[in-house]
Amino acid sequence: MKSIVKKHFKKVQIKEASTKKELFEWFNNNEISYLFLDPYNIKSFDLEEIISLNDQFPKCKIIITTCSQHGISESLLYQKVIKGYICKTNKQNIFEEAIAKIEEDEAYFCNEILSKIVKNRIENSSEMVYQLTNRETEILKLIGEGKSGEEISKELFISVHTFRTHRKNIMKKTKINSLSKLVLYAINNSLI
Repeated sequence: MKSIVKKHFKKVQIKEASTKKELFEWFNNNEISYLFLDPYNIKSFDLEEIISLNDQFPKCKIIITTCSQHGISESLLYQKVIKGYICKTNKQNIFEEAIAKIEEDEAYFCNEILSKIVKNRIENSSEMVYQLTNRETEILKLIGEGKSGEEISKELFISVHTFRTHRKNIMKKTKINSLSKLVLYAINNSLI
């Protein structure tokens, strides 16, 4: 990775950090343009800290480089917190292409990551189809749109009690216990 970065950026200072403390100290004392980060190599580095880095240092372009695909966070992509997501198993030309795109202020996600995201989407949506009835899916969509129980009841010509029963069943099937999380679930499953 170092050689690729040095080749692409002629005058560059590269610093490696193996702990969060080192990383944050470097950020506080230097202006950093690019951060190549493997959150799985820094112990207990989490999503909130990546978002915090982006908030504190918005000029820094964060690129996730990892071998681990199990924890792909689509929310980082949707919130435009990171500029790239690249598997370390890719060939050198993929890294060079990614750096070039990111330098032009475009986002770059390698094919392995995109395939994993699509696979996760398909699995999640098929799980939901099998879990929820058509009526429950319809109610979840309306909940996701921010409609109240009374509005949904009137729109679907059902009683408020029937709506509450459906909502309770949706929460039980999806293992979600709050309305706000239900709305996120609806968004993540492309219902709204």
